[in-house]
Amino acid sequence: MGMAEMLAHEIKNPLAGVTGAAQLLAMNLPKADLEMTDLIVSEARRVVGLLDQVEQFGNQSPPKRVAVNIHDVLDRARKSAALGFAAHMRFRVDYDPSLPDTWADADQLIQVVLNLLKNAAQAGAKSGGEILLRSSFDNGMRLRRADGTGTALPILLEIIDNGPGIPADIANDIFAPFVSGRENGTGLGLALVSKIITDHQGWIAVDSVPGRTAFRISLPKAQTPKGKL
Repeated sequence: MGMAEMLAHEIKNPLAGVTGAAQLLAMNLPKADLEMTDLIVSEARRVVGLLDQVEQFGNQSPPKRVAVNIHDVLDRARKSAALGFAAHMRFRVDYDPSLPDTWADADQLIQVVLNLLKNAAQAGAKSGGEILLRSSFDNGMRLRRADGTGTALPILLEIIDNGPGIPADIANDIFAPFVSGRENGTGLGLALVSKIITDHQGWIAVDSVPGRTAFRISLPKAQTPKGKL
């Protein structure tokens, strides 16, 4: 058990007691006084949600990398999102069918795409919101290390939405922990996305203006026979 997991566990236990006590107290209060107990319960649950993300961020296991078809990853995440949090969004896909496999942990990449789709869905309008999933081959993309060596990252995937864009005051720090453009956001989703992509020796960037936000992920090409997703 890692430090983040231990701390989250120790904090969650008393929070469960606080929530339970507030709910019991609410049973004996007049309706006019329930606002405060409702606030206690909702805030305790919000903190538990934050702790869940801290726990996940601090205990992310190293990727178990095999050859993966990136379109399988995109489609699985898209279908899951469309049936849940992104049901109000319109999806479009623009895939390069000749794209080779990437070298990745499929489950972790699905987590990355789901986090980005959730951000897009939360920013999107209740009607008219659109998300584009696009893949392409970028032969010129290389990640240069401090020792002067480089890694080719030709597998490019993009997640583009037509939402209001990232606020200018946080755009440069959007992948830092606890930075969020939403009022009740934890600011850990994109930090986790960045960590996973870094663990894959990949690169993630974002361009955002009002009406168009594009997250671009560059990944290495697989050098081994294809593994099943």
